[in-house]
Amino acid sequence: MTKPAPIALGIDMGGSYTKIGLVSVDGEISAFRRIAMTAKGTDAQSFLDELSTQGREVRAAALGTLLGIGISTHGCIGDARRGPVVCANTPALRGLVENAFELPVVVNNDLTAHALAEYHYGSGRGARRFLCMAIGTGLGAGVVINGDALRFVGGNAGDTGRVIAEPGGPPDMYGARGSTEALCGIRGVERLALSYYGQPVAATDVIRAARDGTDDRAVRVMRQIGAYLVQALAMLCSIYLPDKVALTGGTAEAGPVLFEACCQRFDALVAVYHRAIAESAPGFYSGVKIVLGEMRGETGMVGATVEIFQTYAGTEFNHRMHDSAYR
Repeated sequence: MTKPAPIALGIDMGGSYTKIGLVSVDGEISAFRRIAMTAKGTDAQSFLDELSTQGREVRAAALGTLLGIGISTHGCIGDARRGPVVCANTPALRGLVENAFELPVVVNNDLTAHALAEYHYGSGRGARRFLCMAIGTGLGAGVVINGDALRFVGGNAGDTGRVIAEPGGPPDMYGARGSTEALCGIRGVERLALSYYGQPVAATDVIRAARDGTDDRAVRVMRQIGAYLVQALAMLCSIYLPDKVALTGGTAEAGPVLFEACCQRFDALVAVYHRAIAESAPGFYSGVKIVLGEMRGETGMVGATVEIFQTYAGTEFNHRMHDSAYR
C-alpha cells in the first residue's frame, strides 16, 4: 500500500475571513473551509472557539499523520513569532492553537507565507534569491534566500509598501505620502481611474478591462501603476539582488499590460546596473528576471505550512522541491 503523503493543517487569517484546510507536501489543498474573522483585539474567545471547532473537523479528514499547523496572518509578527504585535483584530495565536490541537505550530506574516509558497511551488522554483511582490488592497514584498524567508522586521523583509515612489503624493492608510502602497494599492488604482474616467470605477473592473484589452483607459491606468511599482522594485532589487521577482496579488491579474509596463520601466531605470553586477561577479549573481506569479487560490495557506514540512518531513520535502524545480 502506498504511504500517504505528509499533511499539515494550514490557517490563513485575513482581515475579513480565516481560511482553513489540509495542505499536502505537494502543495495541494483539501477539506477547505472559511470562517468570518470576528476577533476584536483581546476579545477573541468566540473566534478561537469557532477556529478550534472548524479545525478539528478539518483535521478529522486527514489521511495519515498530521505533522503540524502553519498559520499565515496579517500584521507585524513579533520576534518570538507567537502572533501579530501590530494588528487591530488578531490575537497572539501560537500558544492558543498549540493548546487546542496539541500539535507543533509555526506563525508567519502573510507576505512571507505568500513568498514561501511561490518560491517552493510556483515561479520562484530554482531561484537562489527570490522577491515576491504582492499587489492588492495593500502592497508589500516577501524575500526568500536559499529556501529561507528573510524576516528582517515584523516577520518579513520590512514594510516595503512604505517605499516612497512619488514624494508629496497621496497618503496611504498610515499617512505616508506618495508611498508605493498609496499609488499601487486598490485605492491608488481607483484614484487613477477616477482621473481617466471622470467617475468612480471599481479597481476590479479596471484590472479586468486592462487584462482583456477592452478599454484603453484601463490599459493606461495599469501602465501608470506599473511605472509607479517599478520605482519601488528598482530600489528593492538593488538591496536584495534577487535572481527573480514575481508580481502576485489581485492587481497582478491585469497580466501582460502591467507586466510589460514594469519590465520596460525597470530596464530604463536599472537594467544596466544589474547587468554590470552580473558580468563582474557571474558566480555570485546572474541578473534579475521579472515574472508573473504562478500561484493562484489559497497561497497563504500553502506557504504557512512550508516550515512544518521542512522540519518534520525534511528529506521528503526537499526531494520533492528539488524535483519540481527542474520539471
